[in-house]
Amino acid sequence: MKEKVGVCQICGKEIYCLDGFLNGVVKGNGTLSCFECDEKEKGRKATKVYEG
Repeated sequence: MKEKVGVCQICGKEIYCLDGFLNGVVKGNGTLSCFECDEKEKGRKATKVYEG
């Protein structure tokens, strides 16, 4: 099941819940970001895990 939960607060990419797993990161202040933007913020290379 794929359900939209919001958008990345950095780039605007849509973030989904995929079969019960969030395809993004919830920040401490409650905002969402995609894995790619979260990794860029942390200064690491993003690893794509799953995209349905």
